[in-house]
Amino acid sequence: MLSDVCKSWVKSAQHDIIMIDSTMEKIPNARERPHELILYHSQQAVEKMLKAYLIHKGTLPWGHDLDDLRVECAGFDNAFNSKRIAEHCAFLTAFNSARYPDFTASVDAKTAERGINSTKRVYDFVADKLGLGKVYFP
Repeated sequence: MLSDVCKSWVKSAQHDIIMIDSTMEKIPNARERPHELILYHSQQAVEKMLKAYLIHKGTLPWGHDLDDLRVECAGFDNAFNSKRIAEHCAFLTAFNSARYPDFTASVDAKTAERGINSTKRVYDFVADKLGLGKVYFP
């Protein structure tokens, strides 16, 4: 059974995903979307899911580097070491600072779509590890 604290982290991750979905709906033209903010919320959703898992395992997670958090999760379940999950986390980590105006990485619609895909994959993976199944993404 998940603690209330763990559930609150999952809910917060879902809120980041809702922000992504809302942006996608409100701005149908992919080239006009704020790609850096989509990627920021993607990174945040994954960070919060990894932290939810660590909280569920009884640790107090710290930091924003998704790969570091993933490695910490792998200490409890080696499946977090899968190449696919590692690649998704490594890709998204760079976008933690995308919310700032001085973020200089070049991002476009294709990069944002890759970020959303990575978010879906890691979210569902962690949700399954938490016993939630694929609760958000069909």
